[in-house]
Amino acid sequence: MKIHIARVVAAFWLLVLSLTSLTLAQTSTETNPTSSSVTTTGGTVNSIPLFTTATNIQSSILTQTGTASVNVLGKLTLPNMGVATATAGKNSQPEGFVASAFNSSTSTAVAQTFQLQAEPAGNNTAAPSGTLSLLYGSGTAAATETGLKISNKGVITFASGQTFPGGGPFCIETAGGFGNGGTTFVAPGFTVPAQNKCAPWSGFTKTASTVILTTNGAACLSTSGKTMTVSVSSADPNFLGTNPAADYIQLTRASSSGSFTSGTDQGEFAGSADQLTCTSALLTLPDIHD
Repeated sequence: MKIHIARVVAAFWLLVLSLTSLTLAQTSTETNPTSSSVTTTGGTVNSIPLFTTATNIQSSILTQTGTASVNVLGKLTLPNMGVATATAGKNSQPEGFVASAFNSSTSTAVAQTFQLQAEPAGNNTAAPSGTLSLLYGSGTAAATETGLKISNKGVITFASGQTFPGGGPFCIETAGGFGNGGTTFVAPGFTVPAQNKCAPWSGFTKTASTVILTTNGAACLSTSGKTMTVSVSSADPNFLGTNPAADYIQLTRASSSGSFTSGTDQGEFAGSADQLTCTSALLTLPDIHD
């Protein structure tokens, strides 16, 4: 009887060892495959790989330089985010640029996000088109329209309140301004000079009720940027005769930027002087005038 028990125990352990070996062999096969169906015919150093077929890898048009630069050797397309319908068009995927600026009040860095994206224009019309728009968002806020965009004709629409350092209309009223018993000097394309610099003044001057004089001269900005001196000569033989009128205007402001808020004219049209907004009426130059 003892011999039979020993044989049973031995057979049991042989069975355990056999099952253990089989399990280990199966696990090794499952976790460590000995072959792969994906192949490659070779690639270029620093190129990011691309599956050219389901089983082949080759170089793509993307390359990486170090850890800080990725190069696209071709057109980068940001497709639309859907197909337009009569109800609404679809924007393109945006291209984002993110800077970081430190906020001293909160002692934290704040993300400054700018985005460019193509947007539909004239959707569900006979002449649909698109625009390229600039968006901006601060911190975790979603980027929203800034108002700056370029049409499909290349025409730029600027954000509300956009001003330019030069080339815009500039008007100076003296003694109450034109229409109020005084005079207004108009330069349709004037550039405020840089500090300690001068710029040409060219335009016309409106005075009395219907008189328009041709005016030319120069404007110089002080070193502090707070005072601009405008020295001009105006001519209109019907109003002034053969002798042009001279005006020496000084405009002042509280800081080196912004609008001028007060001043004086010591010339032909003497009196207080102020910068004012050039209205369409002031900028209108009729064919016939006194």
